[in-house]
Amino acid sequence: MPKYREIHTDVLVVGSGGTALRAILEADDAGAEVLAVIKGAFRKSGATFHSVAEVGAFNVPDGAGDPEDNPEVYSADILRAAQGMADDRLVSILANEAYDTMKYLERHGVHFEKKDGNYLVFRACFSSKPRSHVIKDHFKPVIKALGGEASRRGIKVLDQLMIVNLIARDGQCWGAYAIDADGQSVVIRAKSTILTTGGASQLFATNLYPTDITGDGYAMAYRAGAHLANMEFMQAGVSITEPFINLFGNYLWDAEPNLTDRNGERFIERHLPDNLSLSQVIAEKERHFPFSSSDISKYIEISIQKTINSGAGTDEGGVYMDFIGRDFDAILADESRSIANMWPLTYDWYKERGVDLYTDKVQIACSAHAINGGLRIDTDAQSNLKGLFAAGETAAGPHGADRLGGNMALTCQVFGARAGRAAALRAQNTGHLEISDIFEEQAEYLARFGGKGGSDVHDIRKRLQAVANRHLLIIRNEQGLKDFLLATEELREELYAAADISEPDRLKLAIENDNLIEVAQIMTRAALYRQESRGGHYREDFPTASDDHLHSVIHDRTVENGYFTSPLVEMN
Repeated sequence: MPKYREIHTDVLVVGSGGTALRAILEADDAGAEVLAVIKGAFRKSGATFHSVAEVGAFNVPDGAGDPEDNPEVYSADILRAAQGMADDRLVSILANEAYDTMKYLERHGVHFEKKDGNYLVFRACFSSKPRSHVIKDHFKPVIKALGGEASRRGIKVLDQLMIVNLIARDGQCWGAYAIDADGQSVVIRAKSTILTTGGASQLFATNLYPTDITGDGYAMAYRAGAHLANMEFMQAGVSITEPFINLFGNYLWDAEPNLTDRNGERFIERHLPDNLSLSQVIAEKERHFPFSSSDISKYIEISIQKTINSGAGTDEGGVYMDFIGRDFDAILADESRSIANMWPLTYDWYKERGVDLYTDKVQIACSAHAINGGLRIDTDAQSNLKGLFAAGETAAGPHGADRLGGNMALTCQVFGARAGRAAALRAQNTGHLEISDIFEEQAEYLARFGGKGGSDVHDIRKRLQAVANRHLLIIRNEQGLKDFLLATEELREELYAAADISEPDRLKLAIENDNLIEVAQIMTRAALYRQESRGGHYREDFPTASDDHLHSVIHDRTVENGYFTSPLVEMN
């Protein structure tokens, strides 16, 4: 049996983004011994640290943008966008704890932008009211503030340590297995474990996430017996891809940009039904960044993806976008329009990076952003595996088929806090479980990567991403999804044959690829089952919503088909 070192703690927090930091601080406040483990660098990795927009949006229904806004209106917006796929208990918690959460961040040094002494807010995706409070430089200020506090407290941190699998026995989680930078195994015994590993957008060739977000939490939790839900629902939308990568703010559509293919030809009109005009579609697109099958704005992303898939995109895999010829004096004169409030920040941010939005062309494409599903959790952020908690993008429930812009950062804080408190309480009332065969399953899992094949793990990642872009990102249909499943099986066989575990870097990449393949199969099986289009899930062969699919798809490796359907609120 290979040698390993062993660590004990009360609460294990996996990750170091905004969710993790809030969970760490709350668990520490509750008196628990906390250990944070990150496969990258503490406070310098993860989605929260990785800026993909000029500003961060943080939803609070405090009436700053409309005096008639309140938690009830906010909850209704979330549930409307979710289309039956959210847990209304979690939605209510999110709406009612938003204001106190913002104040918590302010007390710790996070600055929310103001204009004329009032909070600067705008109406973000799928919202009926302007309630997205603005944080400049995306969410790096959250990492700086909460990370600084965690460091001042001396919270124990182990970075460059990759969690590989969870330790699960009889429906409970007792910690995790890991490998260090040298490829040596580590066993972490924990009374409570909190997964804050983000999403899985590195599955796609074009994405808005850092390279370390590879579906690790989803995959290891599923292997351990945790239930996942809503994995077919994700956010993908138009982003800048050249000369840099950046989310294309939904308010910018208000200026009706020009979109052209590699030959300089307009292409969106080719994909519109006869009864729709380009202006109608663009006007609807101004309501939200993410692709959604729920309204006519869907033709923007569909036309872009079809143009790229057909070979009419640029050499870099995008299409061209510019604002040349637009009358910005008239556009910005109306201060009630979101673009009027956001344009100064946006224009300056682009100009600092070498792009003049008045005169320059950039390249855009459809890029993967956040996954709306994840581990099925209760109001304490605990999964069906007792002792295993999840929050942020790793968890399902606060969102559904579509997600309000400005909700994810808030969700990270609200449920990160709840997970930290509940995990600490469980640790106070639980002892460490004595497990005699503690390392056998870790050794068995790592033995999969014992091949000596010639394939490169980087090349396997690129091929997986390319086929995911074509069949899973925007346009889905039965044949494409089945082809994708077959491709993932072939790539997994090649991966196991190629991975040489004597090289730590190759082993880490191989495990990440294995996790991405696991998540790809989960997402694809759910997309195949859902023979309809709902929110971010679009089936070209079933383009409308169906009353036959009003429940969430719950993934459970112990059942015959690997999934069942249920309302999220019926979690045991």
